[in-house]
Amino acid sequence: MRSISSAIFLLILFPDFFFAQENLAFRNDRFSGINAATISPTQPFLNPNPWDVNLFSEDVFLQNDYAYISDQSFLGLRNAEIKSVNHTKNINGTNTSNVLDFYNSDFGNYHFSSDILGPSFSLKTSIKEKVFSLGLFSRLRTQTSALDVDNYLKFSNQRVTEPENYALQPFQINLMNWGEIGLNLGTEIFPYSTYQWIIGANLKYEIGFDALQIRSRSALNLQRTTEEVAGVEKKTIYASKYDIEADFATNYNFENDRYELEQLGKGFGLDFGIAVVDPMEDSEDYYFKAGLNILDVGKVNFAGERHVFQGGSVKIVNNPNLDNTKFDSPQEYLHVLSKEVYGDENASLQGTDFQIGLPTSLHLNVSRNVGAHQYLSADLIQRMPIFENSLKRSNIFNVSYTVHKPVVGYGVSVSLYEYQNLQFGGYVRLGPLILGSSNVFPLFFKQKKLHAGDFYIAVKIYPFWDSEMKRHRRADCNCD
Repeated sequence: MRSISSAIFLLILFPDFFFAQENLAFRNDRFSGINAATISPTQPFLNPNPWDVNLFSEDVFLQNDYAYISDQSFLGLRNAEIKSVNHTKNINGTNTSNVLDFYNSDFGNYHFSSDILGPSFSLKTSIKEKVFSLGLFSRLRTQTSALDVDNYLKFSNQRVTEPENYALQPFQINLMNWGEIGLNLGTEIFPYSTYQWIIGANLKYEIGFDALQIRSRSALNLQRTTEEVAGVEKKTIYASKYDIEADFATNYNFENDRYELEQLGKGFGLDFGIAVVDPMEDSEDYYFKAGLNILDVGKVNFAGERHVFQGGSVKIVNNPNLDNTKFDSPQEYLHVLSKEVYGDENASLQGTDFQIGLPTSLHLNVSRNVGAHQYLSADLIQRMPIFENSLKRSNIFNVSYTVHKPVVGYGVSVSLYEYQNLQFGGYVRLGPLILGSSNVFPLFFKQKKLHAGDFYIAVKIYPFWDSEMKRHRRADCNCD
């Protein structure tokens, strides 16, 4: 906990700097199989292979417009000595390399997600002469975001005196760390249509491990004044007219300084998709494919602590009970804050149950064949939170060119993060290994302001020794 680390409604507005979305180019690969099920539940049905197994994959994504590191790449961070901005010594991100500096915009945003797909598989089978794709997947997800948060810290970041009166606009920040066990199902409908119509779904059991939710429901008034302390005038800031809810549950044992894995939340989730394909005769390629998917419908119910802070004026800067105090746990901090607000360290605790909604979104995909095993695809992901306290996925528009062959696949992509930040990426699939990024340049090349990155890796087993001719020979013959 830091110093305007003193007040929970200012403290947790931003992280100092986060590392780490879906690699959409690879998810459009016809051989992506179970790895694509989490974003396109129909995709495993289109896999030319009869089965595939994912051993491990991880997708790590970061984007923020609050803080940056000057003249650096992610690979370069391993050996770099990062300095903080120092206005007294005239050290900042515009004149010095390897400096953690701030954008100091009026409003700040960040998205962070880590998505690990554990042991998972999919296969095709016939049930009463109808073909189905069946799959099971295990998944560990971490996601946090804050959108359009009023950046009151821009004043202290620039060593500028805060206004005497400031109305901090309502904000919300959510974080959740959770696991999923999912069942993927897909099959064809409308068998007499000239097109191939496919429906798919993921039924998911959600396992909550950690969660944090901070929500300010109304504008919070901040008043700066000065008070004499031991004969010295010191800046003092009071907060008033606040209405803040703070919920959390965590497996971290602060007393013993270790993480003790235990299920603290549970729930259910659903992904649903439908796709239409214009197939080529006597070929596994297709002319055109379009899909619509609704992802992450559901929520997780947690057992933890739910605190509410409402009231009059409370001193948050130049408060001896908060300033330069080391708190050993979130509970200890909240008890002290409750004592400041209510005069009772337990008064803020309003319950032990709370819920966080999954990051519901709409995914639209179109793909067109532009040559043998070559496809031009477009993907749109639009967040659609359905609960007041839902996680919020980042908005993405992506265009990719990909080549899909049994042993080798590769592609390049262009993305618009939040429909405005241009990013370039791609992937390569060599047998069991897949490597990719939706924002590749910051990984290897120095950026004037390093503030975003993305990386994807997967290791999987599938019959990459197979061929289209072998699969055709195994197919049922309907000839007379």
